[in-house]
Amino acid sequence: MIRPVRTGSSLAVVCLVLVAAWTSGACSSVSVGSFQSVSLRQTLAHSLLRNPRVGLANFHVSGRRDQATALDNMQQAERGTRSLRSSYQRAPGGSVYLDIQMLWGMHYLTKAGWSYRVTELAGGSHSKKSSHYRGVAFDVDYINGVKVGRGNPHLKGFMWKCRQLGAREVKGPGTPGHSSHVHVEW
Repeated sequence: MIRPVRTGSSLAVVCLVLVAAWTSGACSSVSVGSFQSVSLRQTLAHSLLRNPRVGLANFHVSGRRDQATALDNMQQAERGTRSLRSSYQRAPGGSVYLDIQMLWGMHYLTKAGWSYRVTELAGGSHSKKSSHYRGVAFDVDYINGVKVGRGNPHLKGFMWKCRQLGAREVKGPGTPGHSSHVHVEW
């Protein structure tokens, strides 16, 4: 069940994000390793961790255990640190900053009325050159409380909204390897 978003707190979060962006100088310069980017990244991660419309998995689909689940990655971003990548199968290990544009997209999906569960951000094992390892992609297995699959009535609208918000690649059921999740890449 999805809890209603309180308008006052949502407005406060948006204002906090905008103030952080403006005062940190992130509006004029978004350098990946800079203090400005970390500050905005932390604010967005903080907001997403507390957003009742965003679920963050504390497990990997593979069943492997490490410190690189979607929940771990978002908590690491909130602390201002790089998010850990898994180091099993094809996963390269190491760490990466989560992309600010992707985090904005995740935030604005909820503002457009979508709820979803993220199964992977930078962690997990994906194809060898996966965009997850660069911190610019996330996977979703539930949209508006419905499991992702060909019969999900929200699938096309969610994928369309991701593209509208700037995602450069969106794959889901009908694309090989994506029958049970949506892959969204910035």
